[in-house]
Amino acid sequence: MPRYKAKPYSTNPCPPGQEFVFRMPDGREVGKARSMSEFVRMLKIAPLASILFHANGGHFAPWLEMIGEKEAAEKIKDIKGEDEKVRKRLVQAL
Repeated sequence: MPRYKAKPYSTNPCPPGQEFVFRMPDGREVGKARSMSEFVRMLKIAPLASILFHANGGHFAPWLEMIGEKEAAEKIKDIKGEDEKVRKRLVQAL
């Protein structure tokens, strides 16, 4: 059985005030990501409602582009939906 190899995410933090803030649709903050590795971790643990809010609102790709992850932004910009498959597709793409 092949071993899973983690993707090499950047751990360099973004500038202060440029973090991605995961929010619920009502505006409540549920987490922050300061780097690509933190972003992927938050995709795995944030409430589904937050993931859907940001994915369907097109909020993820611009932040990824801002931190220099243009290829990652391109991969996820069109991922939208209404169920847990969205989270799975986002994590798999990154």
